[in-house]
Amino acid sequence: MFGIDRLDKDKPVNVLFYNMGAMDTEVSIVRYSTITEMPGNKTHEHIEVLAEGWDSQLGGADIDKILLDMLAERFNALKERQGKTDVREYPKVIKRLLKEVLKIKDILSANKQVQVKLGELQDYVSLNTIVERRELEEKSEAFFARVMKPVEQVQEKSGLSIEDIDFIELLGGGIRVPKI
Repeated sequence: MFGIDRLDKDKPVNVLFYNMGAMDTEVSIVRYSTITEMPGNKTHEHIEVLAEGWDSQLGGADIDKILLDMLAERFNALKERQGKTDVREYPKVIKRLLKEVLKIKDILSANKQVQVKLGELQDYVSLNTIVERRELEEKSEAFFARVMKPVEQVQEKSGLSIEDIDFIELLGGGIRVPKI
């Protein structure tokens, strides 16, 4: 939980929590304040959820799928693969590609590109390619268009503007994507 000990005793603090997990995104605005009880001037911390918003179909797994499709398309396009079944039809290959996708996502969170080498991925054919962050972001336009919708929902519900937010806390694995 956000550090309740950081509270300014004179002013409430508004915090936007943005949590993108693998399968969904949840956003909430929480107000932290203190209440002084009379008699005795005893102070208590007060936490109030002002608004919640979400997208139950938007998560980090969506980026994984985009990356998986990028790799599969590149592999299927190799001249050695012409006329063969789409590599996405093979569960073992998908499992191997997904493992690589997680590495790629982590590397692209700090770098502009990553070298991908998958030896003998299928039918003794290897994949050797470079994936660029820019390319991933271009292929993910529809995904990124949805990223701010839950934030807009909570702003509208709470009646607060972005200037009224004191802190933003990013949570979940999906936020490792730099554009988020």
